[in-house]
Amino acid sequence: MKILIVTAEQLKQGERYSDDKGWSFQKSFGRLGIIVENYFYKKKGKLSFLEKNKNVKDIWHSIMNRNLVSHVKKTVPDLLFISKGETITPETLWEIRKRTATIIVNVFPVNPLYMGKFEAIEPCHHFFVKDTYVRDTLWKAGLKNVRYLPQCTDPDVHRSVELSEDDKAEYGADVSLIGSLYPYRLKFIEELLEFGPVIWGKGWSRSGRQEIKQLYRGRDIRGSQKAKAISGTKISLNPHHPLNDIYGVNRRTYDIAACGGFQIADYKKDLEAIFKIGEEIICFRTLDELKRLIPYYLKHSEERAAIADAAYQRVIKEHTYEVRARTILGLIKE
Repeated sequence: MKILIVTAEQLKQGERYSDDKGWSFQKSFGRLGIIVENYFYKKKGKLSFLEKNKNVKDIWHSIMNRNLVSHVKKTVPDLLFISKGETITPETLWEIRKRTATIIVNVFPVNPLYMGKFEAIEPCHHFFVKDTYVRDTLWKAGLKNVRYLPQCTDPDVHRSVELSEDDKAEYGADVSLIGSLYPYRLKFIEELLEFGPVIWGKGWSRSGRQEIKQLYRGRDIRGSQKAKAISGTKISLNPHHPLNDIYGVNRRTYDIAACGGFQIADYKKDLEAIFKIGEEIICFRTLDELKRLIPYYLKHSEERAAIADAAYQRVIKEHTYEVRARTILGLIKE
């Protein structure tokens, strides 16, 4: 079997390369003995201006789409595996279906109801979403090719890390949150200032409040730095995006578990089929409940450790990229 993975360009810039979904799927398919090739639909690094400059962006996207069709016709992969691919046009996908026998799959990492292109769903043989609410809503709209595929983690990247004394000083925390600044997330942190949560991510220096800036560790983190931050934190907070995650579960849930971290997440319906709530993950439904849970679990380290270990065992067994790769291949074979 031969797979062409269509993903954003993978440049080794710090830890960002190793935190890329396309890269993790590529490794997983390779471990299953499958021939894998890359096609980059989005430029990064020195050529990233092609995605930003309005004068050349449309020209570049047109060239990229034409080249993708030509490449598939020339190499004839069994599977065209797209990771998001928001600039790949529906016309390109229909042309590939018309001219080749290649199966087209898109594993869409965000909510297409919120930030997707509906016209690019139908040309795919299988369009995977991370949220059962989204799947059911698209089914009702007549898009029967939509499948549910939960997010997952890469244990090569997200794993428990033994911290040095310097690492403990840099990454240690009682409570932390890893994620970019959004208005809802800013309000969330403001409600938890009494616990002094450490913050990692983009945009927090622009929060406007000195109390928030003092909690911010100054940068976005990926890969091994993210693993260190989770490993050095007693309680990792995991609030989901209110529009991107309706019933679904974000990737951070799996990454924290893979690092052996203890987390408190806001309740999502899909969580019930992924972890045992109360045994492998702790959930809150209201801020008042969260404010009771934080001090309780800070005081009960043995309970924290047992829950974190149970989550780790579950995620390594059921929620890795290799598990998801096998699921996709099994569906295609059917």
